[in-house]
This record gives sequence, structure tokens and C-alpha cells, in this order.
Amino acid sequence: MIKRSNYERDGKPRKEKTNSPQSGDDIGADFGGGATGQCLGGLPPGRHQSGSILPVAGSLQEGCNPGPQGQEVGPTSCGGPRESGTEARDREAEERSLRVIDRAFASEKKRQLGLQGDLRGRHLNHEIRRELLFIIDIARDCGQSLASICRALELNTRAVNRWQSGDTHKVQHGGGGGQNKIRPDEEEIVLKHARKTPHASCRRIAYDLERKNLVFIGKTKVSEILKANNLNRPKLNYGENKTVVAPKDYLLHEPWKANLLWGMDWTWVRVGDSFMFLQVIVDWYSRLIVAWGLFHRISQQEVIATVTDAVAKQGIDLLPPGALKPRIVADHGSANTGELTRTNIEVQGLDLWLSGIGRPTGNARTERTIGTLKEEEIKLQPFYKNEREARNRIYQKIWDYNNRRPNSGNGGFAPIKVHRHGRKLLADQRKIHRQETQKKRKEYWNQAKPTDADLT
Repeated sequence: MIKRSNYERDGKPRKEKTNSPQSGDDIGADFGGGATGQCLGGLPPGRHQSGSILPVAGSLQEGCNPGPQGQEVGPTSCGGPRESGTEARDREAEERSLRVIDRAFASEKKRQLGLQGDLRGRHLNHEIRRELLFIIDIARDCGQSLASICRALELNTRAVNRWQSGDTHKVQHGGGGGQNKIRPDEEEIVLKHARKTPHASCRRIAYDLERKNLVFIGKTKVSEILKANNLNRPKLNYGENKTVVAPKDYLLHEPWKANLLWGMDWTWVRVGDSFMFLQVIVDWYSRLIVAWGLFHRISQQEVIATVTDAVAKQGIDLLPPGALKPRIVADHGSANTGELTRTNIEVQGLDLWLSGIGRPTGNARTERTIGTLKEEEIKLQPFYKNEREARNRIYQKIWDYNNRRPNSGNGGFAPIKVHRHGRKLLADQRKIHRQETQKKRKEYWNQAKPTDADLT
């Protein structure tokens, strides 16, 4: 790399010395500038002398002369008459620029390859790597070090070494090197379960098989198997996507265990010729429906009854003094803000937090749970015949939601498991099971691989 001159650093032309005795022929374009590496005056303002020869890779190779005479340019090198001072300066600057790679050359070459900025850590295809290696080889033939070339091109030295050694071209990559493929018997289990439950999604099938300790497989692979066998369930059309408004009234903390934050909300249900109201209380950590009720109206008495049921089922009243108790998130409905409701909640040691008016995103997790119940149960029929049928079917759906349905907010685990054991323990167990499955698959495919004796 050449050392930058003061002219190139600040972009301002330097004043020429009027009393300089040198002639035009003696003022050669010495980019080295003697010991200080400075350019003499007389250069045209705002230009780099290497600009005219930047894209010429072939000229770069021809101009390289690492021998002892490579830095000398005499009057006989052009084979013509002696040039004027400006022409000699331009010619010598061009030849010297051909022997080095500076940042201007590197930027121009990267621009020709469609690259910009720092190349460290970026994925480059084979053609671009080959062009960069060609430039690097030419520069190294000119006597430059690999570190200086990589600094100019903004490349990682270790990446260049890998390109030259060919370590980036691996025969086997991903999926355990082909040893973690799903076995035929595992695929048959997936297909059997999919035919038995045709309306189950790939996520539901993957979780059911994992819960029964049959197959440990991801939902993406299940989807590939179903697609290959034409068993994908039909897509449900819920209408156009609504505009998402960024929430501004979220709570400023995230629950780190169960029974720290509850959400309470209700929705209407059509029963016969009238309406009833389904009220639920959801634990925000595990997404578990801790209590619910189906009422003919929503008043302070119904809200107090649901909250008291949740406190009794979770044993909140049995906690020692000073223990953390749930905070209830609700909207500004009259049944939630009434004096009787507030007093009862305070007596039980709970705390009521009201979300913003007209901001359902403040109680988003509860709204999402109610949306699931409506999409997967309440909206599937125009109405329930009577109150008994409504209670039975809603009870079955809530039980399935709590105990079996995989929840994406819990990493695919059912809410009851996360509520009892926490996410970390379940994630560690899943990791162990998948490692054991991968080991069995490797053993299976190694045994199925033909040996030399079988080939002969």
C-alpha cells in the first residue's frame, strides 16, 4: 500500500514554491515523495492519478515488475523522444499506481463486481470469489502482502485463505451430513396420524407425536411429508388482514413465572334465540385459561365469581404473607371498574391494572386466547341449541386448549405443561429427546449403507 499524501488526505492543492530551481523534466510524479511520502505541487486539483487505470486488471499484471529495476523509469523506457514535465509525471504516476492496490482501485474494482462497503462476514458467490482471488494473486506477484491487500479490499484474511484452500466447498452439509434424515418408519407414523386427524395442522401433528413419545420431528418436516403425499389440510380464509396498530400501553415487564400476571376479558356466544357471555381469565406466562364462566349477563357479581374461582383453583389464598400475587389486566368496563369489584380484588390480595381506553392491545394475550376459542369452536356453528350444549362444547374446547393444543407462544408446548414445569425444563427435555433421535437415525442409516462386501 502506498502512503497517502497530504494532497490526497485533505483534497486541497498545495502551493508551489515559486523559487524552485527544478525544471519540468526534473519534477517527476514521485508518489513515494522521498522519505515523507508527499506529492509535489502541480498536480491537477480534485483528481487521483490512478483514476485513469483503475479498471484495467490486465494492465495491472503487465505493469508489475518486482525486479530491482521495477521502480526506475528512464528516458529510454518509452522508446521515443524525451517527454515534457507534465507527461512524464502522468506516465510515471500511472506505472507506479499499477504496482500497488490502493483504496481507490479497490473501490472501483468492487463497484465493477457489484459490491459495496465492507465485505467481511458477507456471503459471496463463487464467481465473485474467483475475481477477487485473481486480483489478489496479481497484487501478491507485485510484492504486496496479503494483509495489506485485504485491508484495501475490506476482506477477511482467513476467508481468503479458505477460498484458496477450497474448504468452503463441502460435499456434505446441513442435517447432520445426511445422517439425520427421517426414517421410513417415522414417516409412516406421521402419515398414519395425518390420515386419522385430517383437519390437524402440521404443528398440531408434530406436537401430538412428540407428546406421545412416538416421533420427535419438527413442524416443517411434517409439512413437507404432508405436501408430498397430498395430505395438506385446506387453508381457512378468515378475511383480509387488519391493519396492525403499534401498542402504546403495554405493561413494562414480562412475567417470569406462572400466576404473576392474569388477563381478564369476555365475548358473546349465541345460544338459541338469545346471547350469553363467556368470560375467561388467562395466565400471561403460560397462556393457561385458569378460570372461565358462561353467564347471561356481565356484572360485578360475575366478575367477582370468576376471579374468586381462579384464586381458589390456583391456591393464591394459601400463599404465605409477602408472596407475589397476580396482577389482573382488564379493560375499562363498568363491571371491572365498579367499587364492589375493586374491593373484592383488594381483599384477596390481588392488583387490578386497567388497559388504555380503546386499546385492546393492552390485553393482547387474553384477546388472542379468546380469538382462538372463537375461531376453533364458537364460529364453527351458527348457534348452540341450548345452554347445556354450549357449556359442554366450550368446556371440551378449553380442556383441549389447556392440555393438548400446541401453543406457539410457548414454543409448541401445551399451556398446562408450561404452567406446571416452566419453559426451560421442557426445552431442555426436548433438546435431549431430539439428540437421542438424531443418534438413532445415524445408527439406522449407517447400518443401511451398503458395504464393500455387499457391492462385490
